[in-house]
Amino acid sequence: MTTLASANESATKTPSIVNRWRFAGLSAAELLPPLQQHLTAIDADAQWQLVWLNNDGHPIIGLRPKVSWSVYFDTEQNPSTLPQDDKDKTQRYKVLTTCRDEQTLATDYMSYADWQQVLIAYSSAHNSNENENSSDHHNSSDNYNKNYQPNHLLCDPISQLTAKPSYQHGLIGFIGYDIAAAELSPALASQQPSQPCAVLGHYDIYLTPISQSINNATDAYLDKSTSGWQLNFRPAASVTDKPATDLVLNTIIDALQHLDNQLTTMESANQTAPQNTAKLSPLLLTAKWHKSDYQTAFAQTQHYLQQGDCYQINLTQVWQGSFVTTATVVTPSPALANATVLQNSDTSANSTKPAKKNNSLLDYLPALQRNTQAPFAGYLALSNSASAAIDNNDFELLSCSPELFFTFIKDSQTQQNYILTKPIKGTAPRGATTEQDMLLKQQLIDSDKDRSENVMIVDLLRNDLGKYAKTGSVKVPQLFAIESFSNVHHMVSTISAELKQDAHPLAVLFGSLPAGSITGTPKKRAVEIIAELEVDARGAYCGTMGYMNFDGSGQWNVLIRTLQASQIATEEKQVSLWAGGGITVASDYAAEYQECLDKVGNLLAVLADK
Repeated sequence: MTTLASANESATKTPSIVNRWRFAGLSAAELLPPLQQHLTAIDADAQWQLVWLNNDGHPIIGLRPKVSWSVYFDTEQNPSTLPQDDKDKTQRYKVLTTCRDEQTLATDYMSYADWQQVLIAYSSAHNSNENENSSDHHNSSDNYNKNYQPNHLLCDPISQLTAKPSYQHGLIGFIGYDIAAAELSPALASQQPSQPCAVLGHYDIYLTPISQSINNATDAYLDKSTSGWQLNFRPAASVTDKPATDLVLNTIIDALQHLDNQLTTMESANQTAPQNTAKLSPLLLTAKWHKSDYQTAFAQTQHYLQQGDCYQINLTQVWQGSFVTTATVVTPSPALANATVLQNSDTSANSTKPAKKNNSLLDYLPALQRNTQAPFAGYLALSNSASAAIDNNDFELLSCSPELFFTFIKDSQTQQNYILTKPIKGTAPRGATTEQDMLLKQQLIDSDKDRSENVMIVDLLRNDLGKYAKTGSVKVPQLFAIESFSNVHHMVSTISAELKQDAHPLAVLFGSLPAGSITGTPKKRAVEIIAELEVDARGAYCGTMGYMNFDGSGQWNVLIRTLQASQIATEEKQVSLWAGGGITVASDYAAEYQECLDKVGNLLAVLADK
């Protein structure tokens, strides 16, 4: 075990591994629910802001960020809240900045562009500090990240397609669709809900799995299961931050050790993983639109397409429901006397008593991830204590996304930044038999309509990247590939580029949102039509979730197949799930409606426990 003292002796570019635990062999999705409950029980007022990214098989669990930014629409935007020289500018947002070690919460009003510049300045400052501190630790940095070797780009450009960056030190969170759409068309800002439209945190303390087997030839994980988890820590750069950071870290280490003991005891007593002992209460989500409502919106979409407003419009619909507030406290049988666990269900072997508890989307994560195996899944929770200053309560985001938005790759030798994007456009359901499945897949491969939709979005993204890429570097190395998931086949294309030296990856990310695959083209008019026809704000859905290391490497998804939960009353939490698709003049209303059901049918079934 690395001691806290030794972890702080030098702030190298390589995070220190503080400790390792087995956690009863749980995967990330299985570990998160007991971890969240355990941390909350230790300190309910702390801003734990638990976050998880599946990161295409390289998962990260972030714990209690050092600095966090929560962004809300300023629905009561008042000239008196703006600096005098800013009153003629665009939409302002309420930005809550929480500093963990200083225990401060600041409220500022700024534009989307201003917030972007705050993040770039913060990231650049930390990257500079790390470069200075790591000059004498070159070898340890190389050894740390064996799975990501960007210098391969120098001799093998095709490795851009397979390189998998990992989180080292930077920002993790999400940027919602609504805040990005409002930048394209400011009039849309008035429709936004009170839930956060973006949340990012600087995570210097985080868990990553200890892989059982790594293929050194391909740098790929052979076994997705874990033999345990390691706690990574980035020592504070400032001496004045060290005591407060040490206190937080020691609290987390003690909590994780206690959780590991508890899970081991439960596993030993039950002879089975603890996550398999509970049965969740069904969560029923109902479509807000009837089929006739979708048909009406589809017809209006066709009208706009035929009169030339757009070439493609992404029309979506929402399913909604709510959590009940009662749960049960499960008092374990004598064999489990050392552990008390909150569950949403009864267990015959244990005694129970009613207790007040806001149910959580997190409870459904293990089942959802087992069903979908989504490569770019993620989860983020913003607690009541963290959002109290905005007159808001708990917010959760749970994504089962199969879609990559951007991978940012940093060449460690040349310091050059590369970018990769893989838009999804074109969907077919999975078949009930192997023969039917292959037939449906082939129909997607041969579909002129889906190819046409896909190439429209490829062209849109090529144009988006062209603003930030070196001349002639935007390439399409793969067009119309088919990727298969648990419930659907998708048509996926790949676009890559080499970024200009002055193009900061955060500026590229912010400037390219919302993703073209979930808006349509041209983008500005598409988001205006979407707002008119869908009526309800999308919130985080169709935004992006991921991480950006301070060196500019990172990975971001497109927030599709995504659940949101926010407090709407003292004892009720509203849950929403969306689905849709790109509409062109060649689209058929019945087929597009069925595609929506194909995309989220498995999620609805898991939630309803069918």
